[in-house]
Amino acid sequence: MEIKRAAADAAALLDPANAVWQQATAQDFPMVPTPLKNNPAIEAISPFIAQSTDHGVIHGLTAAGLHNGTVLALRLSWASDQHDTIADLDQFVDGVAVMFPLTAKASAVTMGSPGEPVNAWYWKADKAEQPFDVVAEGYGTSERRSGKDARLVSKSLYQGGRWHVVLQRPLDIGNTHAQFQPGTPTKLAFGVWDGGNRERAGRKSFSGDFVLVPVAT
Repeated sequence: MEIKRAAADAAALLDPANAVWQQATAQDFPMVPTPLKNNPAIEAISPFIAQSTDHGVIHGLTAAGLHNGTVLALRLSWASDQHDTIADLDQFVDGVAVMFPLTAKASAVTMGSPGEPVNAWYWKADKAEQPFDVVAEGYGTSERRSGKDARLVSKSLYQGGRWHVVLQRPLDIGNTHAQFQPGTPTKLAFGVWDGGNRERAGRKSFSGDFVLVPVAT
């Protein structure tokens, strides 16, 4: 995967069906269940979630990235049979997130740690046009902020049994958010929630630790 530069405006990059995405180099990422069972860090936060063994039913995610020198967009696609978009007392929605380290030592597996924060863009199917901007320093520390403040936007399409979601943000909006610079690689990792499988919070599939991705000049 490489985040290529494209001669396209922000509206075109935000549209998951736009032909500009044919210029992108997509990569398939294997997804695995998050390690919850008998995890002491999880048990300290939620003994119920720590007993989970039936989560992580999404096994693959396809990701591609483009930028135009001003905004950076990531297009994420995965199979979802039930297409869950309604949240209720005992019902959960599909979701996806992409995570970036805010320090060199931050880990995606633990969602950061004290003093080693991570930043994530979080899309939920019931709030499809307004994603969240999240900062965390370990399990159970997520601070969910309005994506509006981070100028983070999204657009989604459900087609052929798959979600196609684009998350987009300006390259640089300040030190408490992930920053991107053409010509400088970035690190990222992914998480996916299947609402039909009652997945929420730590009950999800994830791609493991951060991978390094080139950002074209």
